[in-house]
Amino acid sequence: MNMVLYEGAMQVVPVLLIALFFDIPSIDRPASRTMRRWADMQERVYAALGIVAFMVSMSIVADIASPGRVPAAIVVATLSGCMSLLYVRILQRFARNGQRHDNVSGGR
Repeated sequence: MNMVLYEGAMQVVPVLLIALFFDIPSIDRPASRTMRRWADMQERVYAALGIVAFMVSMSIVADIASPGRVPAAIVVATLSGCMSLLYVRILQRFARNGQRHDNVSGGR
């Protein structure tokens, strides 16, 4: 199996996790307690997946473990999940900036 996936994951996963969690203080937390719990759970799941994907990739690149479908699925699921969460955060930021712009311009 091609090592490019695992080598790329070792480079991309830490950057994605930094991008996801670096932005947390600037995002308005959801008002309801249930929504806060859901957001916290999502962040924990993606952090755990990211760490697992990084460790699996490192083990395969170091030739400790052998590549296969399960390790590839873990890495692809992590990359897909982190990119999806990052995309949602970007959309939330655009929506928030649009609301601020409307408030500044008097609702025009």
